[in-house]
Amino acid sequence: MNLHPQHLWEAFQSARAQPTRPGEGPRGLDIFRVLLISLLFFLVALFVLVADIMPRERVQLDVGDVSPVDIRAPRSIRYESEVLTRAAREKAARAIPEVYDPPQPQVARQQINRLKDIIDFIDSVRANPYADEEEKVQEIRAISDLSLPEDMARAIVTMSEAHWRLVANESVETLRLAMSREIRESELAVVRSNVPLLVDQTRLTEQEAAIVTRIVQALLRANTFPNPQKTERLRQKAREAVEPVVVQYEAGETIVRSGEVVTEAQVEALDKLGLRQRRLTWPRVISMGLLLLLFWSTVLLYTYRQYPTFWTDMWTPWVFYAFVTGGLVLAKALVPGRSLLAFTYPLGALAITISTVQNRGLSWITIIYMALIIGRLADDSLLLTAHAGLGAFFMVLVADRAERLATFLWGAVALAGVQILVILMFALGNGTLDVNNVLGESLASLVNSVLSASLALVNFYLLGFLLGITTILQLMDLARPNHPLLQQLVTKAPGTYYHSLIVSNLAEHAAAAIGADAFLTRVGTYYHDIGKIKRPHYFTENQHGGVNPHEHLDPRTSAQIIISHVPDGLALARQYRLPRRIQDFIAEHHGTTLVAYFYRKAVEAAGDPSAVNEADFRYPGPKPRSKETAVLMLADAVEAIARAQQPTTREEIENIVHSLIMRRLEEGQLDDAPITMRDLKRVAQVFVEMLVGVYHTRVNYPEEPKEEEKEKEASTTS
Repeated sequence: MNLHPQHLWEAFQSARAQPTRPGEGPRGLDIFRVLLISLLFFLVALFVLVADIMPRERVQLDVGDVSPVDIRAPRSIRYESEVLTRAAREKAARAIPEVYDPPQPQVARQQINRLKDIIDFIDSVRANPYADEEEKVQEIRAISDLSLPEDMARAIVTMSEAHWRLVANESVETLRLAMSREIRESELAVVRSNVPLLVDQTRLTEQEAAIVTRIVQALLRANTFPNPQKTERLRQKAREAVEPVVVQYEAGETIVRSGEVVTEAQVEALDKLGLRQRRLTWPRVISMGLLLLLFWSTVLLYTYRQYPTFWTDMWTPWVFYAFVTGGLVLAKALVPGRSLLAFTYPLGALAITISTVQNRGLSWITIIYMALIIGRLADDSLLLTAHAGLGAFFMVLVADRAERLATFLWGAVALAGVQILVILMFALGNGTLDVNNVLGESLASLVNSVLSASLALVNFYLLGFLLGITTILQLMDLARPNHPLLQQLVTKAPGTYYHSLIVSNLAEHAAAAIGADAFLTRVGTYYHDIGKIKRPHYFTENQHGGVNPHEHLDPRTSAQIIISHVPDGLALARQYRLPRRIQDFIAEHHGTTLVAYFYRKAVEAAGDPSAVNEADFRYPGPKPRSKETAVLMLADAVEAIARAQQPTTREEIENIVHSLIMRRLEEGQLDDAPITMRDLKRVAQVFVEMLVGVYHTRVNYPEEPKEEEKEKEASTTS
């Protein structure tokens, strides 16, 4: 079988076994267990966030309540008062008078034209020969704009034409004069009262002057109106010109006196000092519940789609939720009312622990929601949300892999630098730079960085030694050549040690190519064959020209000795307290494959396949359950076959790699690993490229091992 790289994908598509893909979910998932753990976390977390679990002396006071006792500041505090700043700004805004547009000439023209129409109507009424005096009076009184009393209407009807013309003209001129000035709606009554002063009293009788005054007053209208947009712009400028009001209390200074009605500013001071216990209300409970529900749902969806092994492990979800709950308890202790202490909350420690021990995606989710919760606990502080979230985000980016202790230092530096930049950004964005506040919050951020790095290290040691969870620090220790097991491997089984180094190089590069944990793969590969320490000479790589002990054994015994290196390795791993994930490499690197060479020899000796129990020739398993152990299985077998067959061309190497991967797929050995066909294609490409560099083209010498010897060597090596 000779598959070229371009045909690999089509060949894989035809394979009988299809590995689990992210998104298919873990097999045998216990839905009841998932819901039980999640519900328990939800209830505990909700209790932590809404209940008053901190042992502090606090009072229940709201605005308008009467304080039963004197309340003094337990410590010195200086802060920008949002309440007093808002009041000062509103006071400055109210001091700005309403802005009016210039007088509108069309209003005066409209009213003068209306007066002229009224005069024309009165002229027609006065000249009507068919109406008597009483009818004329009633018609004039019916003019709605004027509402003239009866005596004035009768005077207009009975006066001479000359006098009426004088009254009419004076009314027009007086109205024109009155409307030529700025008249606001609020000033209309005053302007009307001043109309008699505008009437020319020298040419009119007292009654005629009164009629002119009444007509003009009735037709006066406001001719200038408020401009709300201009007014609001000026008032906003006035607000912005007011500096934030800074309030300072010294330790022991009285904030609220006994019997005093509590003001909003005093409530704010009590909150800043953490002295006020808020009443538990349903809206607050529902608000926190919804936030936790979003967090819980996001974790469930993410783990189902992208991290299916999260729920199949006994301890993984419990460890995750325990860390998150502990983070919530610490947030409740540091954030509410603890102005500077809130800036020391070490979200970076929680984030880097989850990212390194479990999964980076879970770490991002935790950072987002914990930052939101911190901001919520700090009275919806966007500053604290950005401060905690961005700092933790950058710490994870810098120190995620943490393969050296120095990376923790650089992670702490990144966290502190980002948090100080966030503080400066918000301080400058407010238009003022309070140096004392910035220095205090920056110092708290430095404390935060030290706490985050220190707690992350403590978490790693606790998880490694108490719960057996594999951490970067443990892997760093295990990777050192002076580890007792590796020392035994070097001295007792040097061929196996050399084989492990070569396989680790193959597996590490392949794991990195598919996004698996390359460092874990490298360390796990170092230890995958430690069981060969007990009987090193039964494995080909340790037989250097000596007698092959399998020549004197029956096939079943030989197979059992070969298979025993897996349980022997697990026994040594437990003796030396190797982490569980390293033990997985020992247990899973052969899966449930068959020791084919000795099985065929047994069948040949028996003459009947049914007389041979195939189970005696199979490894106990389990099959690989992670990308890392699946890659090791493939790398281990490929290296053993390549060493036995000594390929001399790229085509031969490709044939070895592709045939081996297809065989493991058809056997179903990769069914339990979350590895995709695309991953396998990349693994094959890495193997081929690396093996080409090792088994380059060479001269074929006359003496070549027989095919049976090659197969035997591969069988007793891997």
